[in-house]
Amino acid sequence: MKHAIASLRFSLEDGAPYYQQLVEQIQQGIVSGELFVGDKLPSSRFLAGSLGVSRSTTSRAYDQLIAEGILTSEEKRGVFVAALPMVSHRSTKHPSTSVSDIKQMPLAFDAGVDVSVFPTKEWAASMRRSWLNPDMTVLEGGYATGYPDLKAAIVDYLYRVRGLECSAEQIIVTAGSRDSLLLLQHAITSLGDSGDSAMKWWLEEPTYPPIRETISSRTKKVGTLLIDEDGPCLPDSAHISNVAIVTPNRQYPLGASMSAVRRQQWLQALQHDSPSWWLVEDDYDNEFVYQGRSNVPFMQTASVHEQARDRVFFVGSFSKVLFRGLRLGFIVAPTRHVVTLHKSQSVLGTSASLPIQPAVADFMQQGNFDRHVNKMRRHYRLKRDFLILQLDRRFTSWFEWRKPRGGMHILITLKPSIVLALSSDMALDQRIALDLAQIGIELSPLSAHYNDASCATHMGFLLGFSGAKEETMVHIVVALEHWFEKKLG
Repeated sequence: MKHAIASLRFSLEDGAPYYQQLVEQIQQGIVSGELFVGDKLPSSRFLAGSLGVSRSTTSRAYDQLIAEGILTSEEKRGVFVAALPMVSHRSTKHPSTSVSDIKQMPLAFDAGVDVSVFPTKEWAASMRRSWLNPDMTVLEGGYATGYPDLKAAIVDYLYRVRGLECSAEQIIVTAGSRDSLLLLQHAITSLGDSGDSAMKWWLEEPTYPPIRETISSRTKKVGTLLIDEDGPCLPDSAHISNVAIVTPNRQYPLGASMSAVRRQQWLQALQHDSPSWWLVEDDYDNEFVYQGRSNVPFMQTASVHEQARDRVFFVGSFSKVLFRGLRLGFIVAPTRHVVTLHKSQSVLGTSASLPIQPAVADFMQQGNFDRHVNKMRRHYRLKRDFLILQLDRRFTSWFEWRKPRGGMHILITLKPSIVLALSSDMALDQRIALDLAQIGIELSPLSAHYNDASCATHMGFLLGFSGAKEETMVHIVVALEHWFEKKLG
């Protein structure tokens, strides 16, 4: 390492700023094998004195390399060559390797599952127990609507932890949220008054883009539900039959919860025959509430009116709780329409993996599911608080945000004054995302969650903290900070 640092030189003929020359030489030192993973670099003050330049030059170079994930800064320890996948280990076999080869995957805020703390021993035990004496019906590909023990475990969990009363008969196990929506789209269409020709589907605006893609792939009759402080607004509709997909507990991506007044408006609409309304209640990331408990009753059980209850379908998923590769979800259907769901499933085919379901059932029955959720709730709360600290330190001049009481991401919105100051030929958040993509950073712009980005009432970014490493969060925050400093001075 000393040799690599000693070889640093600045050239007046180079034409590039000194900090940029320093960035390139440190990168080349990593590529050539003079610097390798875990090497500690001198402090920016010491390096500035050694090279005869200002400390701002060395600090700026370090900050850029940290933002790009090539270096990492550890509090009270110093700056090191990052031990991330994008940094190669010492190698002199390929001296022609370019700096771009260092980066293999983009840095991103990830609202997925942190599998580094998944209880693999307990999961392995459930896998082993569930297959020591396997159910022959599982081997024969039976149980079209789901493994009975898993359905029973879901019923117990929903009642015990969430207060939702249902029976195993009402549970249909699916291959995740998309599979659930496709199955419901087929089933509810058959329940409509005049079939697909008169049925309109309504999606929250903004919403999770894959939901829009899934519904739009089967119908062109798609409307938008505007979101205000009370949740999704009930629109006027000339269509005979309408279906709304809502996230009443924590709207994605805005984070709003449906108020009691708005909930009552929706329940009243479900009682009408003309126009008729159906509701799909998506329980998106409701497992992770960090202050108190969820105070939004389930739409499926909130109404005392039988017809209203019969028009609400509840959708849940294991992918945000256990791991992405599981691809298991479930629907809680009104008892009256269970047979219709079964018929639609026989037409579309069963997509959910049956062999994995006994293991999930055992994992839940042993109490490991509950323990894991409680552990992850604490784990994600700490990660949320870490990210909030980074935002408080660096972003108050450009963004606004609120500390979410639950969920797996933080929404930051650009201040109106910043949007006015930085005119762009496209939505500003998408322009920023394109610029940062050039240095290997992937951002999720808020405007991209609208059906028409030009109609976005706010612009900003969704910062997922649950699946992202803390050093990754810091890298991206620093890179965003530099973007604004460069643009605004």
